[in-house]
Amino acid sequence: MKKLLFTVLAMSLSFSAMAATSMCSVEFSKKSAVINWTAFKTPKKVGVKGHFTDFKINTQKSADLEQLLSSATFEINTKSTDTGDKARDVKIFNFFFKTMVKGSKITGKVLKVNADKIDVELTFNGVTKKILMTSTVTDEGKNLILSGAIDVLDFGMKENLGALTKACFEKHEGVTWPNVDIELVTPITSTCKK
Repeated sequence: MKKLLFTVLAMSLSFSAMAATSMCSVEFSKKSAVINWTAFKTPKKVGVKGHFTDFKINTQKSADLEQLLSSATFEINTKSTDTGDKARDVKIFNFFFKTMVKGSKITGKVLKVNADKIDVELTFNGVTKKILMTSTVTDEGKNLILSGAIDVLDFGMKENLGALTKACFEKHEGVTWPNVDIELVTPITSTCKK
């Protein structure tokens, strides 16, 4: 009988300890996330910065950042490109994004997370490629930055790039580079329950 009471008491204490343990989860702050890009023009490779104002990032609330990133998918409306110059934004969309095969959206998903290196599958213009991005956590774990680069020629965008170069010939001095730097910046929210 004493042995049975001891076992029940020990089990009760174990369950109480488990209940008191903090259960934490992390998630992206989707409302505050920003997708930035930098394209390049002129023979001197002058950077042109912009961002997308309309995009979706889908994730599941996860126990840690690696798990959170592993579940991420996204969709970008390229019509929402914003460089701070409306006339330029219209040209970028009409001559570069609008004529893409299978629509003007960019989609993607995370394939693999390995420490600060992330393999992302990116799809646009009917082409899917794997790109490597680097993750950095800043501000004592409150912000996440994913950064990488693409070559639009890898996505079959030669004609699109040529059309944009022609439309912006004078300002680009006849040169629009195929390289584009991309960056996602998002706050990370951590929630703990006892």
